Amino acid sequence: MAATTPIVLEDVSYAYGKGALEKQILFDIGTRIEGGEIVILTGPSGSGKTTLLTLIGALRSAQKGSVRVLGQELLKASEKALIKVRRQIGYIFQSHNLLDSLTIHQNVQMALQLGGVRGAEARQRITEVLHRVGLAEHEHKFPGELSGGQKQRAGIARALVNRPQSVLADEPTASLDKRSGRDVVDLIQDLAREDGSAVILVTHDNRILDVADRILHLEDGRMKSLTEVVSEGTSRMLNLLEKHDPHSANYLATFSFALARVAYADSKVSDSERDEMRRILHEVAKLEPAEVEFIMELSMMQKRAKAGMDNRMVNPALDKDRAEHFLNSLYAIAQADGITSSEEIVEIETIAAEFGLTASNPPTHST
Repeated sequence: MAATTPIVLEDVSYAYGKGALEKQILFDIGTRIEGGEIVILTGPSGSGKTTLLTLIGALRSAQKGSVRVLGQELLKASEKALIKVRRQIGYIFQSHNLLDSLTIHQNVQMALQLGGVRGAEARQRITEVLHRVGLAEHEHKFPGELSGGQKQRAGIARALVNRPQSVLADEPTASLDKRSGRDVVDLIQDLAREDGSAVILVTHDNRILDVADRILHLEDGRMKSLTEVVSEGTSRMLNLLEKHDPHSANYLATFSFALARVAYADSKVSDSERDEMRRILHEVAKLEPAEVEFIMELSMMQKRAKAGMDNRMVNPALDKDRAEHFLNSLYAIAQADGITSSEEIVEIETIAAEFGLTASNPPTHST
C-alpha cells in the first residue's frame, strides 16, 4: 500500500471573529507535502503564516476546506482528534521553550512521557537523540548552562525524540547568530532526511532558503507561486537599481542573478559565498546593506524558481572590461568557500555562453 502523504491542504480558508467583526485570514490554500520534503513558508508579517501553521499543527480546528494531517481530517475535528494528531508532530519554536528548572535530559523526557514512552526505551531514545544533535555531553546540564544555539538544539531534540512524521518549525533561527542559525537549520535538514519527516519551516531568514525542496509564499492570506513572487520582486529591484544608476540597472540585475546562479550551482550556498556576493554587489553598485540583502534574497529565489526575468530584462551586451569583471566575479563566488565544484564551473560556462562569452580558466589569486 502506498504511503500516505503526511500533509494535504485543499481550498483551506480561515477567519477570526463573527458577523461584522469577521476578518478572513486565509483564502483557498492548497498544497501537498511529502515525507522527507522540506518546505519553507515565507511572507510578510500578517500574511497568515502562523495561522496556517497552527491549522496544520492541529492547534486549532479547520473551518473550511480540507486539512489532512497524517491521515486525519482536521475540518471541524474534535478536541480528542486534534490531540491525537498533535502528539505525532514535532514542534520547533523561535524560542527553545525549555524549562529552566529541569536538565536537558528531563526536558526531552517530558515529550516522551506525553507520548507514553517510559523506562529503558525512553532512556535509549533520549541518549540517541541528544547524540544526534551534538548534546550528549550536556545531557545533565540545565538550560542556563548552555549557549543559545545549544538550547535550540535541545529544543530540536525534544521535537524529534518521539520520531514524528511531521515537523513544524516557526522562525527557528530568529534568536540565533548567523553561525548558530545555520547549524540549527542544517541539523533540521539532516534529521528530516534521515527520518523521512515532512518539514514546514516558517522564516524571514533569507540565509536558509537554500535548504528547501520548495518555497511557498503567503501574501494577504493567499498562496503565491515562487515565480509570481520573483516576477514582482524583479520589477521592484529594477526600479530600485534605476534610482541608483538608470543606465546600468538592467546589467546590475542580470549580474546579481548570475552571481546567485553560481552560488547555488551545487545546491547549497555557504556563508563565505554570501559574504562575497555582498562585497561584489556593494562594490559594483554602491548599494546600501539592506538593498544588497533584498537583491540577494530575490536572486536566490529566482534561482530556485527558475523563473523568467522581468520583460524589461535582456542580457546586455558587455564591453571587454565589463565582460572580464563579470566572469572574474562569477569565479570569485565559486572560489569563495575554497572549493570550486564541477557544478559551479558548468554554471559559469553556461552563463558565459548566454552572453556570447568564453569562460576562460579561473583567475589565480595571490595569498
